[in-house]
Amino acid sequence: MALIRYNSDPKIGMLSALLTFSILLLLTEKAETKPLDLLSLVTGVVPKIVDGVYDEGDIDLFGKPCQYKRIPYIKRLELHYRAEIRCLGWTPIVGEARDHRNPTHAEQAAIKDFVRQAVAQALVTEEQAKPWLTD
Repeated sequence: MALIRYNSDPKIGMLSALLTFSILLLLTEKAETKPLDLLSLVTGVVPKIVDGVYDEGDIDLFGKPCQYKRIPYIKRLELHYRAEIRCLGWTPIVGEARDHRNPTHAEQAAIKDFVRQAVAQALVTEEQAKPWLTD
């Protein structure tokens, strides 16, 4: 039976490792990469996020056409919402809500603010406002 002898000289071991590494570098292909374009990333992603959280539309309050608007903003590194309700053809009252972390809660608080102001100005009765003010 043949006996296999390994060379234990550290210089030859280091040379062998260097030669193996060099051959592997020559055999591998370079990957095509592009530098990270942060501006295009931000301009591509941010509008989609804002479109998803910004909302406006129509709502019917007391048989009157009204408009609501929900706007996101950053406060202490957290996403918050403010909302506004206006019924321009009926009254100059603006219902407002701020500092809400839930977009639906911001809209509901703005509606309640609007209804409270409408009751205070005697545009609607408390009985008419009751369904809008209950949770």
